[in-house]
Amino acid sequence: MAASKLSSTTVDRLPYRPSSAGWVIYWHAKPAGFGLRVTEQGVRTYIVRYRLRGSRTQRLRGIGKPSPAFTFGHAQGIAGEVLRQAGQGIDYFDELKRARSQNLGEVWRYYESEHLESDAVSKRAREDAKLLWNNHCTKEFNSCALADITSEKARDWHRRTTKEGAYVANRAMQFLRAAWNYGLKYDRIPRKLANPFAAVTPNPEQPRQTILEPDQFPKLAKALNDVTDPFARAYLWMLFYTGCRRTELLKLQWKDVKIQQAEKDKPRTGTITLRETKGGEPRAVALSEPAVLVLEGMVRTENPYVFVGARKSRETGEHTHLDPKQYWHKVRAAAKLPELRLHDLRRSFGSWLGATGFSPKQIGAMLGHKTDITSRVYVQLGEAVNLKRQLASAHAKLAAEFIVEKPRAEVRDIKTGATL
Repeated sequence: MAASKLSSTTVDRLPYRPSSAGWVIYWHAKPAGFGLRVTEQGVRTYIVRYRLRGSRTQRLRGIGKPSPAFTFGHAQGIAGEVLRQAGQGIDYFDELKRARSQNLGEVWRYYESEHLESDAVSKRAREDAKLLWNNHCTKEFNSCALADITSEKARDWHRRTTKEGAYVANRAMQFLRAAWNYGLKYDRIPRKLANPFAAVTPNPEQPRQTILEPDQFPKLAKALNDVTDPFARAYLWMLFYTGCRRTELLKLQWKDVKIQQAEKDKPRTGTITLRETKGGEPRAVALSEPAVLVLEGMVRTENPYVFVGARKSRETGEHTHLDPKQYWHKVRAAAKLPELRLHDLRRSFGSWLGATGFSPKQIGAMLGHKTDITSRVYVQLGEAVNLKRQLASAHAKLAAEFIVEKPRAEVRDIKTGATL
């Protein structure tokens, strides 16, 4: 049939014409080899005729039936890809068959064993990923063929999962997107299959606003000092003084603690090196004098870790692992700060620095952020609660407690010197 007769506007109108084959084909001009087959029963199917490079045999394959979801332009694009790959000696439909034989569950298990179980991923991230997969992804995608996971399917799943929580839906989507990219990187997924999760728009998330404000610090300090376990007390104070992530600090070993010798009229300083970090790379953290004093006041045990449990195991005789949560619950209850979380100490550290003039990049360097996006949020939090004014007021209040005699102004007569 004449090539000019096939277009997006004529697909639904082109008639069947009597043929011994029982169907007729209307060819399109571009790309050459793309057409529409109409059967005697009126069934319409987009088709493509191609020949692999180095072969003399032509192949005719159906692409799909016209529908609102499968448009003329979509079919034309697939035909172009079929012909492009055929020019390289690749059969698009063989690759598609291979893709349909794979499911996302296989890709996920590869991602889990090769990446999530590696030393580059923290235990917390590993557990989160597995939990999200089991609770929110496996029912939908475990047996789903890779070629059947479209961007629309991914968006629809994300919308439904959002009903269980916007944050949960975002984190699950991010892990699936990472697993797909990992599969592409190591040839577990055909290159022609674009990542469908990359097109999903994440739900808006409001950053957690809770930070420790200066006027709350005295109550928190008293509650911290009342912690009976010396290791838990030191650990919580170090979180406050360093802004470290709680899991990273908990894994600190004595061999990675370096304290400078005291020098006259100079504050004590030191450095700790965190080996097991969120980013997978060791990070050095500078210590202020109060942090140094906390570490110097600790008792060293036979355990290589700095923060251990006060009790000893009956089986091994070694100090048990420190679980700071039980102590933290008591601290925030005593300080009457029920909403304050352990991670809020880190957020407070960054916000206080931002309020005193440090830039997001400086804060990011101190806290181990790979970008300064989170640091900017910390600065904005500090500005939102007017931390500059609060810090200045807190400083004046502390200074007033140490002043024996408050300064007072006297007005004198310039000529006589007499007090007025």
